[in-house]
Amino acid sequence: MGDEIRVNKPVRIIPQKPPLKPGKKKEQEEHKHKDEAGDHFQQLLKAAKFANDTLERDKSPYRFRVYQEEDEVFIDIVIVDESLTIQDTKKTNITHEEFTTWLNHIEQGNGLFFDITA
Repeated sequence: MGDEIRVNKPVRIIPQKPPLKPGKKKEQEEHKHKDEAGDHFQQLLKAAKFANDTLERDKSPYRFRVYQEEDEVFIDIVIVDESLTIQDTKKTNITHEEFTTWLNHIEQGNGLFFDITA
Protein backbone atom coordinates (compact mmCIF):
# COMPACT_ATOMS: atom_id res chain seq x y z
CA MET A 1 0.00 0.00 0.00
CA GLY A 2 2.95 2.29 -0.45
CA ASP A 3 1.47 3.44 -3.80
CA GLU A 4 -1.54 5.14 -2.22
CA ILE A 5 -1.86 8.89 -1.99
CA ARG A 6 -4.02 10.18 0.80
CA VAL A 7 -5.64 13.57 0.75
CA ASN A 8 -7.00 14.74 4.04
CA LYS A 9 -8.67 17.94 2.87
CA PRO A 10 -10.56 18.69 -0.38
CA VAL A 11 -8.51 20.36 -3.08
CA ARG A 12 -10.31 22.67 -5.49
CA ILE A 13 -9.03 22.08 -9.01
CA ILE A 14 -11.27 24.49 -10.95
CA PRO A 15 -12.12 27.80 -9.34
CA GLN A 16 -15.82 28.09 -8.74
CA LYS A 17 -17.74 31.04 -10.06
CA PRO A 18 -20.27 32.55 -7.72
CA PRO A 19 -23.76 31.36 -8.64
CA LEU A 20 -25.74 33.78 -10.79
CA LYS A 21 -28.64 35.56 -9.25
CA PRO A 22 -31.93 34.28 -10.71
CA GLY A 23 -32.64 37.48 -12.66
CA LYS A 24 -29.05 37.93 -13.80
CA LYS A 25 -29.06 34.94 -16.15
CA LYS A 26 -32.22 36.18 -17.87
CA GLU A 27 -30.69 39.67 -18.26
CA GLN A 28 -27.55 38.16 -19.83
CA GLU A 29 -29.65 36.13 -22.29
CA GLU A 30 -31.69 39.22 -23.25
CA HIS A 31 -28.51 41.26 -23.71
CA LYS A 32 -27.02 38.54 -25.93
CA HIS A 33 -30.24 38.42 -27.99
CA LYS A 34 -30.16 42.22 -28.46
CA ASP A 35 -26.51 42.05 -29.56
CA GLU A 36 -27.35 39.34 -32.11
CA ALA A 37 -30.36 41.32 -33.35
CA GLY A 38 -28.19 44.42 -33.68
CA ASP A 39 -25.55 42.50 -35.65
CA HIS A 40 -28.25 41.04 -37.87
CA PHE A 41 -29.73 44.50 -38.45
CA GLN A 42 -26.32 45.88 -39.48
CA GLN A 43 -25.84 43.02 -41.95
CA LEU A 44 -29.27 43.68 -43.46
CA LEU A 45 -28.46 47.38 -43.78
CA LYS A 46 -25.24 46.58 -45.66
CA ALA A 47 -27.01 44.16 -47.98
CA ALA A 48 -29.79 46.68 -48.66
CA LYS A 49 -27.22 49.42 -49.39
CA PHE A 50 -25.49 47.17 -51.93
CA ALA A 51 -28.82 46.33 -53.59
CA ASN A 52 -29.99 49.95 -53.54
CA ASP A 53 -26.71 51.14 -55.11
CA THR A 54 -27.16 48.58 -57.88
CA LEU A 55 -30.82 49.54 -58.40
CA GLU A 56 -29.89 53.22 -58.52
CA ARG A 57 -27.11 52.55 -61.03
CA ASP A 58 -29.64 50.69 -63.21
CA LYS A 59 -32.06 53.64 -62.88
CA SER A 60 -34.70 51.56 -61.10
CA PRO A 61 -37.22 53.45 -58.96
CA TYR A 62 -37.34 50.57 -56.47
CA ARG A 63 -35.36 50.51 -53.23
CA PHE A 64 -35.20 48.40 -50.09
CA ARG A 65 -35.94 50.15 -46.81
CA VAL A 66 -34.61 48.41 -43.70
CA TYR A 67 -35.60 49.78 -40.32
CA GLN A 68 -35.95 48.71 -36.73
CA GLU A 69 -38.74 49.34 -34.25
CA GLU A 70 -37.82 48.19 -30.76
CA ASP A 71 -36.51 44.61 -31.24
CA GLU A 72 -38.27 44.07 -34.58
CA VAL A 73 -36.52 44.49 -37.94
CA PHE A 74 -38.59 45.31 -41.03
CA ILE A 75 -37.76 45.30 -44.74
CA ASP A 76 -39.97 47.09 -47.26
CA ILE A 77 -39.82 47.65 -51.01
CA VAL A 78 -40.47 51.28 -51.86
CA ILE A 79 -40.55 53.49 -54.94
CA VAL A 80 -38.45 56.64 -54.84
CA ASP A 81 -38.37 59.73 -57.04
CA GLU A 82 -35.28 61.36 -58.55
CA SER A 83 -34.43 63.02 -55.22
CA LEU A 84 -34.70 59.60 -53.49
CA THR A 85 -37.82 60.61 -51.60
CA ILE A 86 -40.16 57.69 -50.97
CA GLN A 87 -43.26 58.08 -53.13
CA ASP A 88 -44.96 54.74 -52.52
CA THR A 89 -44.51 51.51 -50.58
CA LYS A 90 -45.01 48.46 -52.79
CA LYS A 91 -44.49 45.66 -50.30
CA THR A 92 -44.12 45.84 -46.54
CA ASN A 93 -42.45 43.55 -44.05
CA ILE A 94 -40.92 41.15 -46.56
CA THR A 95 -39.34 38.01 -45.18
CA HIS A 96 -35.63 37.44 -44.88
CA GLU A 97 -35.98 34.62 -47.41
CA GLU A 98 -37.63 36.92 -49.98
CA PHE A 99 -34.99 39.57 -49.34
CA THR A 100 -32.18 37.06 -49.90
CA THR A 101 -33.78 35.80 -53.11
CA TRP A 102 -34.11 39.35 -54.48
CA LEU A 103 -30.55 40.20 -53.47
CA ASN A 104 -29.34 37.18 -55.44
CA HIS A 105 -31.37 38.25 -58.51
CA ILE A 106 -29.97 41.78 -58.31
CA GLU A 107 -26.41 40.54 -57.79
CA GLN A 108 -26.70 38.28 -60.86
CA GLY A 109 -27.96 41.19 -62.96
CA ASN A 110 -31.50 39.86 -63.30
CA GLY A 111 -33.16 42.88 -61.68
CA LEU A 112 -35.95 42.99 -59.13
CA PHE A 113 -39.06 40.94 -59.85
CA PHE A 114 -42.01 40.61 -57.51
CA ASP A 115 -45.71 40.00 -57.77
CA ILE A 116 -47.79 42.74 -56.16
CA THR A 117 -51.11 41.19 -57.18
CA ALA A 118 -50.97 38.38 -54.63
